[in-house]
Order: sequence, then structure tokens, then C-alpha cells
Amino acid sequence: MAKIITVPDPVLREKSKEVSVDKKTLDLVKTLKQTIKESKDIKGVGLAAVQVGIPKRVFIAYSDASKKFLTFINPEITWVSKRLTNQKEQKFEGCLSIPNKWVLIKRPKEVKVKYQTESGQTQIRKFSGQMATVVQHEYDHLNGVLIVDRALEQKEKIYELEKDEKGEEYLKEVAL
Repeated sequence: MAKIITVPDPVLREKSKEVSVDKKTLDLVKTLKQTIKESKDIKGVGLAAVQVGIPKRVFIAYSDASKKFLTFINPEITWVSKRLTNQKEQKFEGCLSIPNKWVLIKRPKEVKVKYQTESGQTQIRKFSGQMATVVQHEYDHLNGVLIVDRALEQKEKIYELEKDEKGEEYLKEVAL
């Protein structure tokens, strides 16, 4: 298990480098899966290598369809749909590297990604819905882009999870 790096650590702004599918990369994938599964205080659906301080082009993303984490090595988004998520479809997006902050971001509804699997095979797959969002979020990490950057680009608000006097959680708008 590795420690998840949080802002303002400058490594999160680095552009990640391509890797070979070798023992070192497969050990990194194992570490990412272990970190996200064994951490009791986080409920993440994706994790990029740069988030554990290793700026390599590797991330994992949880697939509701297969009920497991998919591995993306040297991913490249080759196509994005012109249709963006609308207000009804948007869900708050959080980030393990920016604890307790949430944003609503418009993202393409579908993406095609070319990537290598753990066995070294090249795949091209189309993802939609929640999986498309997770893939885009993690892909952004590989390029040093954070959700707050997307929120600011889109002039969206940033929220923080707070608790009221009764201990009930709510989202409060915050300034960055």
C-alpha cells in the first residue's frame, strides 16, 4: 500500500511518462489496487500512479459492469463524443488527492481509449456514463490536470463536505 499524494504536492502537476509493460509496471499496478482496496478511509473508483508519487502513465478505474478494477497502461484518449453530460446527468466528482472537495464538471458522455493491459495487449475500447467520467478524470491526472482546473475552466463552483449541528453532511461552496 502506498501513501496518496495530496495538493499542493508539485508531483501532481507533472506530465507522466510512458512505461514498458514489465515487472516494475505490474508491481506498480498491484500497489495502486492494494492502496485503493485497503485504505479504509477512502472510497475511490480510480487511482493514477502520479497520485502515489510516481509520474508514470498508468491508472486503474473501477468498472461497475465487471465489478473489478481495469488497468490502463500508456492510455490515449483517441475520441470524445461531442455530447457533454447535462445538468441532470452530472454527479459530483471528488478526488483522493484533493480531499473533501467536490465539483460538478461537464465531460464528454463517451470516450474511446487506446491502452495496454497488464498482459501487454493493446486495446481500444469505448466507455460511456460513469466509466467515461472516471477514465477522463484519471487521464487528466497523467497530464497534470486536476478537477479544480476543470471546474475553474468551466466557471463551476467548488464545494466542501461539511456537517451541520445535527451531524448531517452537506456541501458548502468554497473559494479556492
